Amino acid sequence: MATKRGKGKLSQIAVQITGKGPDAYKDVDWKALSDEEARNLEKKNSLAWKVLSNTQTQTLQDLTVEELEIKLAEIMELPRPDIELSQASLLDYYVSGFWWAKEQGFNVQQLSGFFTLLHTLLENIKEHKMPLADNLTEYKKLLAGVGTEDNEVNGGLDFFDIKQAKLITDFLQMTLFQHHKMYEFLFHHERKEEIVGVEPVHFGPDMQLVVETLPAADVPHPPPLEEGLEEAIYLCHLATPPSSPTPEMDGNEEEKKGDTEGEGVTGAEDEEKASGDPVDLLAEVTAEDVKTVFSQVSKELFAGLQTDVQRKLKERESEIISRINKIHRIADT
Repeated sequence: MATKRGKGKLSQIAVQITGKGPDAYKDVDWKALSDEEARNLEKKNSLAWKVLSNTQTQTLQDLTVEELEIKLAEIMELPRPDIELSQASLLDYYVSGFWWAKEQGFNVQQLSGFFTLLHTLLENIKEHKMPLADNLTEYKKLLAGVGTEDNEVNGGLDFFDIKQAKLITDFLQMTLFQHHKMYEFLFHHERKEEIVGVEPVHFGPDMQLVVETLPAADVPHPPPLEEGLEEAIYLCHLATPPSSPTPEMDGNEEEKKGDTEGEGVTGAEDEEKASGDPVDLLAEVTAEDVKTVFSQVSKELFAGLQTDVQRKLKERESEIISRINKIHRIADT
């Protein structure tokens, strides 16, 4: 490799790259190269800088996930990922793939080549309608030359070593190849579009979308369902019991009721005054009465128990007698 100065800064121009794998480019300072110089440095059929240039890759490498998503949507010309499912799926896969490669410690050249690989495999599904078997064959062709010393064989990814190629294969298996049918359905099956609700605006030709939302959880509206209770629990513990209706009475019935209540209160007061003490309900109960009650209750409770015990004793007695007879028969023989 030779270097030369041009236009006030150090530029590196490769005269010849020898060897395979990451070590062949270990002396290259990618930050010091322009996009054109980085492309001239690559071997024939290399996948680096095909989709992401040297400058773009270095910029994306320093972004956060949120910033990376916005920038990739701009670079890959995906203007509507928020409402277009296919664009959202592509952008999500590009972002997750680039971030995974960054976590693996890939350099700028490897990041660009890996991103080209993702783009190529997805385009095989989207544009060329390749089934899984054909897409796997294309991926195998792109891996040609990795880990070998033959400079004539190069599928475009020879700047990776064997260990990195295995990591990439595992990533593609878990993300793309495992869900190949899903991506085929996404790109080649039209989804029915439904209009929720549109009505014209009174003061212009524009249209407005009407969306109904749930009311606030305030009275008289009920609370959200996740805060609700079963109806049985609510009626048993929370609901206010309805008040019983009071029957309507005419004037004569009210007067009679008042007279009856007055007489009852007067009679009770007279009895209390006459006796002087409250009435004791157990005063006339004798000891014999208590014994009689306990005797009747015990007979009712223990009658069944006594019968059950006697039955079990008889069964046990019969079992023991049969065993004794069996022993005698054995002894006699």
